[in-house]
Amino acid sequence: MLERAAQKLRLDQLVIQQGRTQQSKAASKDELLEMITQGAEKIINSSDDLLINGDIEAIIQRGEERTAELNSKYEGLNLEDLSNFKTDSSLQQWEGEDFRAGRKTLNLNMLSLSKRERKMNYSVDSYFKDTLRAGPSKTEKAPKAPRAPKQIQIQDFQFFDPALAQLQERELAVFKRLNGIVATTREPPGPEDTPEKLEAERAAAQEFIDTAEPLTEEEQALKEKYSESGFHDWSRRDFQQFVRALESYGWTDDYELLASEIQDKESKEVKRYYLYFKKHWKELAEHPRIAARIAEGEAKRTKRSNLESLLAKKVASVKHPMQELELNYPTTKGKVYSEEEDRYLLCRLHHYGMRADEVYERIKRDISEFPVFRFDWFFKSRSVQELQRRCNTLLGMIEKEAEAQAQQEVKTKGARGKKRGIEEVQKDEDDKESRSPTPVSVPAPKKSHKKKKT
Repeated sequence: MLERAAQKLRLDQLVIQQGRTQQSKAASKDELLEMITQGAEKIINSSDDLLINGDIEAIIQRGEERTAELNSKYEGLNLEDLSNFKTDSSLQQWEGEDFRAGRKTLNLNMLSLSKRERKMNYSVDSYFKDTLRAGPSKTEKAPKAPRAPKQIQIQDFQFFDPALAQLQERELAVFKRLNGIVATTREPPGPEDTPEKLEAERAAAQEFIDTAEPLTEEEQALKEKYSESGFHDWSRRDFQQFVRALESYGWTDDYELLASEIQDKESKEVKRYYLYFKKHWKELAEHPRIAARIAEGEAKRTKRSNLESLLAKKVASVKHPMQELELNYPTTKGKVYSEEEDRYLLCRLHHYGMRADEVYERIKRDISEFPVFRFDWFFKSRSVQELQRRCNTLLGMIEKEAEAQAQQEVKTKGARGKKRGIEEVQKDEDDKESRSPTPVSVPAPKKSHKKKKT
């Protein structure tokens, strides 16, 4: 134990205390390594067996001799000497052996550590991809077939020449024959298709492939010419927007108005397409649906025009619409809006017009600014959609009132003389309006009946 303590103090003096004492030059890295590995060469290069097979009495005797030697060596060493341990020996001397240059050499090549091999790729995905890869390696892919000739996807609304489709079919049939592609059965079959019918179609398609002839140079040039003709720059989206514009505005020559509904087209392009479409639109496969949409839009515009005229007549029937305008409410349900609020809605709708942009947003803004409804929180809190629904309800009431009034006039005039049609009655009303600018007032008996009712 004393020997080990002295060795530790020696190392402490050489390594730790060397910066404090400054009595000798600090030991280098190689010198410290030599001291630490002292005795390692003997153990590594020794060929003797590490097991001790000697006599136990001899071993005990050697131990006693070694103990007596150490006791005599450290007999005068006390605790104070260990605390103030100093040595004047050279740094190359350790445990009585001299390791200075030329005296003792160590062969520690076997203890030298090899350089760490660093793995450059630490990707977890790559690791598991290689580790979990199972099954045989991928087979080599078969060579790809040559590409089919470039062809245009023909849409009927683009109005290409029908000969272009025939040339493209021939070109594709020749390509299939050269690459060994056979005709297949049409899918999906319809309810009226039988196996015999489908097989006959497949056989006809295969015969066309077998007998098709390549295009000549003239036909190639003709194909390019047909590809540039028509309206190849009109997409399905442009066509749908064009049909929507016809539904909204009808057959009109206002190309600027139609172009405003189509996002990517100008008025000149719309005019060119409109003129050709108007002549050939019945050639389209979906022309019945387009005709129905246009007719439906025309009916909506006619109804809107009639409602506008009825609203104008209703507002012009009194001098002060906000105070004197009468509304015939149905007696079956209670009112949520007051009569003053309904009058204001009709007056503002007549002022802006039913075709104005954002008309109900304007009405809502006017309601918030009108001083009469300053404390009418119900009316001021209505949304644009609610105001629109209320206006539609009021217009429906005015329309029913006008229909009832027209039927009553027809019955009254039919009892006096020859019964006339509704068209003649409408014509007479138009003549009266043209002769007198003053609006037609409500019949007096009906007005008095209203007063009695209220």
